[in-house]
Amino acid sequence: MSVITHSRRKSRLSKLIDSAGGIAVGLALTQARENIGKLRDKALKEVTHHIGALSALKQPTTSDERDEILRRIYQSANHLIDAASPFGLSEICAVASSLCDVVDLASEEDAFDWRILQVHIQSLQLLSTLPEEAVEERNAVTSQLSSMMARKFGQTG
Repeated sequence: MSVITHSRRKSRLSKLIDSAGGIAVGLALTQARENIGKLRDKALKEVTHHIGALSALKQPTTSDERDEILRRIYQSANHLIDAASPFGLSEICAVASSLCDVVDLASEEDAFDWRILQVHIQSLQLLSTLPEEAVEERNAVTSQLSSMMARKFGQTG
């Protein structure tokens, strides 16, 4: 049996923290939060853009069209996760992740019910308009979507 070792590269942050006269962990975290906070508006615009792109898609009529639309849905869902996750938009990430699962299932089925994709897209639209304080409403949207996925596919989304 052989052992594989990987050389680990140190991040710039860890070099700063470990170096003499470096930066305190608390200060580094504060600066990181401030820096990421500056990106929130840009990320929210990205979320809005990809939800709009998903909303504009039409049900395909040919198999080539179907493959292209599924690819675009999957790509937009991944972009949503990338844009939303650093900012704690967990409900949007959960619906986008479920949307990826649905695309995987749709790729395997010839007679796929495209309304399921529409429900996911409408859920994303609703979640993006709800204020952060609307915790109960956000939970209701994701809970109902999970229930629908369980009924349709025997899994939660």
